[in-house]
Amino acid sequence: MKKKILVVDDEDFQRDLLKKLLAKVGYTVAEAESPEVALALMKNEDFPVIITDLIMLDMDGVEFCHRIRERNSQSVIIALTGYADLYDLKKLKQVGFDNYLTKPIKLDKIQPVVEAGFEKIKQRKKSRR
Repeated sequence: MKKKILVVDDEDFQRDLLKKLLAKVGYTVAEAESPEVALALMKNEDFPVIITDLIMLDMDGVEFCHRIRERNSQSVIIALTGYADLYDLKKLKQVGFDNYLTKPIKLDKIQPVVEAGFEKIKQRKKSRR
């Protein structure tokens, strides 16, 4: 399986930082500045892991997660927020997120979460056989 990740965040700095950190450890990273752009990318390409900010202008991360799940996507979706205290993390799981990360982003925190996401994808594929 290709270790492709889609990073969705309306802040250029956060997207660039995530892309650099993840590419540094061998992931292929695509980026989108909005959920709408991400959904358009997802029409043509499969992303096993999606990392999305929760607070964005036109569509928040929760609505974006709903849209991804409506497509019956098997992608692992990881919420990214600088405001973990604003979200009930159990509710994030209920709406379809597989995991979450908090800002500020650090490689030693993100890599285990992303690797767990790829492992989850592998297990999902095995269970469908």
